[in-house]
Amino acid sequence: MLVDGGTAFAGLPRSEWEAFASPDAKNRIQLGINFVLIRGEGLNILVDTGIGRKFKPARLQMMGLENSLPVVRQIERFGLSADDITHVIFTHLHFDHCGGSTEFVGEETTAVFRKAALLVQRDEWQAACTPDEFSRSSYHVHDFMPLLETGNLKLINGDYEIADGISLEVSGGHTAAHQIVKVKDSLFNFIYPADICPTPLHITPKRHEAFDLYPLETLRARNTLLRRASRPNTLLAFSHAQSAEFYRIEQENGSYKAVKEDDNAAS
Repeated sequence: MLVDGGTAFAGLPRSEWEAFASPDAKNRIQLGINFVLIRGEGLNILVDTGIGRKFKPARLQMMGLENSLPVVRQIERFGLSADDITHVIFTHLHFDHCGGSTEFVGEETTAVFRKAALLVQRDEWQAACTPDEFSRSSYHVHDFMPLLETGNLKLINGDYEIADGISLEVSGGHTAAHQIVKVKDSLFNFIYPADICPTPLHITPKRHEAFDLYPLETLRARNTLLRRASRPNTLLAFSHAQSAEFYRIEQENGSYKAVKEDDNAAS
């Protein structure tokens, strides 16, 4: 999607951020909208659902999304349909992370993943349903309110284990109850930080988004994340990286850097 560069890198002058994130004539930079599919025995877990297609064509074009595919089309590549998804994890309920969970059917807005357990932090749900003035533009009630009709919405309180080796951890920062996803198997540790560190460019501490409700908490959570992610056999994926790839976090001269992982090694 196309996002104002000053919003993506709040507090930095354009002369600084345009060196690593080239803007267009309207001061916009391109960000990815990525989500994660976790598969295991009897499990097809989707982490976040992207923006979806409920916007009017002119708005989609303005955001650079006129040719984007909804998440249900993306999972078809793995031989899956919406009904095959067993769980949907929402890291938070901003429209670019949960909009794809609902769709227009005629004049109604309905849930896409009607058989899945839908996991969101209780405090995040309450904040999304009654947003403050600062957050109002980020939460769209038609993105998530229809989820209630499925009967599968599960509001959780704090850290939570979905299955052996798959867990959620409240990070705060970006929103008060923003959560990250951690997966551990016999080969790798995997961390999905969502908007605690949305792109590889945000590893640098002074770079944060204007949408962070609690920037200092975001920074603390990011520093914890980077220490964990720099451990051996640990992979990371970024919610808004321009390409959907795995990364390793390495330290160089006292600073962290993101290095793309070889596709074969990460599969």
